[in-house]
Amino acid sequence: MFFHAPHTWQRARAEILRAQLISALTDQVRHRREHPAAEPRDMLDALLGVCRPAEVPDRTAAELHLLMSRAIVVPISASLAWSVLLACLHHTADSPWPWPWPADQIVRESLRCRPTPWMLGRTITHPVEIGGVAFHPGELLSVSPYLMHRAEGQWTDPDAFRPDRWSDPDEHGQYVTFGAGPYTCPGAAVAQTLLTDSLTALARNARLTVTGGDMRPVMAEGSVPRPFMLHRTPRRGGPDATPEGGE
Repeated sequence: MFFHAPHTWQRARAEILRAQLISALTDQVRHRREHPAAEPRDMLDALLGVCRPAEVPDRTAAELHLLMSRAIVVPISASLAWSVLLACLHHTADSPWPWPWPADQIVRESLRCRPTPWMLGRTITHPVEIGGVAFHPGELLSVSPYLMHRAEGQWTDPDAFRPDRWSDPDEHGQYVTFGAGPYTCPGAAVAQTLLTDSLTALARNARLTVTGGDMRPVMAEGSVPRPFMLHRTPRRGGPDATPEGGE
């Protein structure tokens, strides 16, 4: 009993904070519905634009917004942070700027090295055999993207951060960051584009460096980088210009 007490208190505290968050979001939903903006300002405005008050009560809209934040905003933010952190840590001082790799390859390699989902699980719907092991309907099959992305024989230098591997199909193996087959995330292409465009915008006409970077992840609902400081130094006169000296 005493061994589990700390976990019980942590869960109770988390439930209390969640209730307070839902209450605050519900108030915000009510306020925005009473005073709508001319144009959507954020995801909540976009959500309220398609959720009619008569069909979706204020509290339900608040819970839906929280669900979308956890399922979309948090993974995207963590993935962008990993892309910035890993690219900066592996960029040498004497290398040309911007990074010697295309933004799309940086994002793909970052998602390979630090996929947001640690484990993906699916319930077996029909008998199937995988790797000589028989699975039966109703059983849960779990796959770790992190381990699959480091499978020896499937990846060249699996433990190395090498964005250039994505220019050669023979350099990479099974990539399941967004799932695979009929279970592939429907927003995979949108997420990849959003991450690539965001990384490109961050590095445009500026040099990025980080301090306090740590490659060890924090496991929360997914793989999240530890806190670090990003320094963005504006540049003039194109990509080969000298930094201005600000942050």
